[in-house]
Amino acid sequence: MDSREEKARGIKRREFIERGMAAALGGCVLSGKARAVESDFLPFPESKLPVRPFGNTGANVTLLTFGGGGPWANAGEDVSLRLLTEALDRGVNCIDTAYTYGRSEELIGRLMPARRRQVLIHTKIGTRDKKLWWEHLETSLKRLNVDYVDTLMIHHLEGPDDLEKLEGRDGPFELLHRAKEQKLARWIGVSTHTDSRVLLEADRRHNFDHVVMSLNVATNGFSDMGFEETALPVLARKGTAVTAMKAMGAGRIVSRFPGFDYKTCLRYTLSLASVPTVTVTMPNHQFVLNNVEVVKEFQPFSQKEMAALKEKAQGELKTSFRDFMHTHKDFA
Repeated sequence: MDSREEKARGIKRREFIERGMAAALGGCVLSGKARAVESDFLPFPESKLPVRPFGNTGANVTLLTFGGGGPWANAGEDVSLRLLTEALDRGVNCIDTAYTYGRSEELIGRLMPARRRQVLIHTKIGTRDKKLWWEHLETSLKRLNVDYVDTLMIHHLEGPDDLEKLEGRDGPFELLHRAKEQKLARWIGVSTHTDSRVLLEADRRHNFDHVVMSLNVATNGFSDMGFEETALPVLARKGTAVTAMKAMGAGRIVSRFPGFDYKTCLRYTLSLASVPTVTVTMPNHQFVLNNVEVVKEFQPFSQKEMAALKEKAQGELKTSFRDFMHTHKDFA
């Protein structure tokens, strides 16, 4: 991309944001005239890796999403860029990041002038302060070096009290919908870790396109987190796109318990019906190679094998992960 094209894109992005700020502060919806000058979205990216339909969005996504969380973003600039480049070269066509993931968005943005057509970008905004929300959105778009993101999400939905905070007039959920109206995001959604019932209530009220939620051998059970039995079937019936996270248990499961190496953890989550893709942080070269190899050769576990893994995960494995997640804040 030459300097003139980059400058023009920057001007267009600023115009979008300025309109968004005006709408947010004024409590109004953009006029038809304003919407008429908005850019179209890029075609969905393809891949040489195995893909699955991404809910009802029309996109096909690779089974593996590149997780832009702290371990990768903190690996050092040269290393981080090499790892992301390698993952994209090998066919990964989704990137998951967030405003609060340190330098993650900025690093991703370094590659976007040459790579934007090859990937779907999902980012998340964590602030509950409606006065800061659009400012954070503007910062994310600038860091990522894009005019829009494919999914814009509310980050880290917690319990009923948090849902109430997000739903106030001109609050984050209302602003999320406005961002989609302005085509600053193709889709909208939420990420959540521990409460499937609050997730489903939020989705009922706001009709998300895409949800990122914890799904691993420790997140099942109707009386527990319940994402596997409670949330996943409902979202699947609606056609909501799902990205699974914490497949490795945030380091609390993988290789800490016998029989749960990275292949088993990743295969378990990908064997769940209606899970198109799993986001995994890959902070070194071997992680990229290992995870890409698993999805290239992926074969789902049988129902009998899945039941055996769930049974094996009862007790300390499940309770230690659950206890960790109920105090964990996924903002880094």
